[in-house]
Amino acid sequence: MDNGFSPMNEDEVLFVDRGRVLMNNPTFKVSEFLDQLAQVISEQSDEWSEDSEAWFDEGLECEALRFNSGTGWQRGRVRIRLEFAPAKPQERLPERSSARQPEPLTRLEPLNDRPRPRNIDDIYADEDEY
Repeated sequence: MDNGFSPMNEDEVLFVDRGRVLMNNPTFKVSEFLDQLAQVISEQSDEWSEDSEAWFDEGLECEALRFNSGTGWQRGRVRIRLEFAPAKPQERLPERSSARQPEPLTRLEPLNDRPRPRNIDDIYADEDEY
């Protein structure tokens, strides 16, 4: 069962605000995380070799007993990858039917009751009033 998870490409970027491990910066590429994981494992294991790098690259040869396959043990390769499952989209709240729609403006009205100037000279005639 995949629960909506799908593999991420190594060039994709993650932002992990809480619960982050191995990375100092909350924003990082998938490849950076996998490289850091390989580095930590190699430093803690005396048995780390070039063959162990296959866990993160082309895959390490192995045998797997997979559930629901009906074939028993299968030869193949295994590798470590990150997977991502998108969050379910948030449901939109229903719009309120009582919300009043603005009425369209039918004509421009003066801002105050002051008479409008009739020509350009009248505009500057009352400059002292402002």
